[in-house]
Amino acid sequence: MNIFIVSEHLDSLEEGKDRLFRLGRELSSRGHAVTVLTGNQSVGMDLGRKNIGLSRKNGLNVIAFNIPSGGKPGLWQQALAGLKFARLAGRQGQNLPGPGLILAKCPPLTAALPAMKLSEYYRVPLVAEFRELWPWALVERGELSNGLIIKVLQGLEQKIYEKASRIIAPDQAVAERIQENLTERTKVRVVEDKGDSHLLGKEYDRALSGLGLAAADPAKAGSEQ
Repeated sequence: MNIFIVSEHLDSLEEGKDRLFRLGRELSSRGHAVTVLTGNQSVGMDLGRKNIGLSRKNGLNVIAFNIPSGGKPGLWQQALAGLKFARLAGRQGQNLPGPGLILAKCPPLTAALPAMKLSEYYRVPLVAEFRELWPWALVERGELSNGLIIKVLQGLEQKIYEKASRIIAPDQAVAERIQENLTERTKVRVVEDKGDSHLLGKEYDRALSGLGLAAADPAKAGSEQ
């Protein structure tokens, strides 16, 4: 199966700190073809004026987009960078071999825009992993107080909830807050990260049961039944 991982920001790919990147490596070891679409700050390629770069990192195909990343940009700069990422990732994703599954990391919520677009384009399941809740996390940290922006982000967040086939939360507290905004509460699953990539893969297998995540490795899938 071809699998897309869509995330505007990933932790260091070289050290494998980001859980979705480690999950991608686990899925690749099963025989899945995993393509990561992310911002170039996660990869550090010398893109110059180019909008896009291609590389291979730890067995995964990585497509990096040249979006602003210097310093700690303000909210509007973050929004513009996010929209540029959404535009480039959505367009590039349509030029790749079609996926059977799309995994998206939030926040920022703009990272889910191309994931939703590609999910509809290819008619495949979307899995949204929420590390924290926007806009509420921004409000609680005092980084956002504009009522109009909060309303827009709240609407986008709700749309992601509704479009996703599964919603992954890192702990029960986040899961419960998401479930407060859903009628289909069972689509929310908790996947904790204990640092073991193989265990993380098993946890995702359980969370995504019915979406065919383990199908590329019949022997391993059979051994876990």
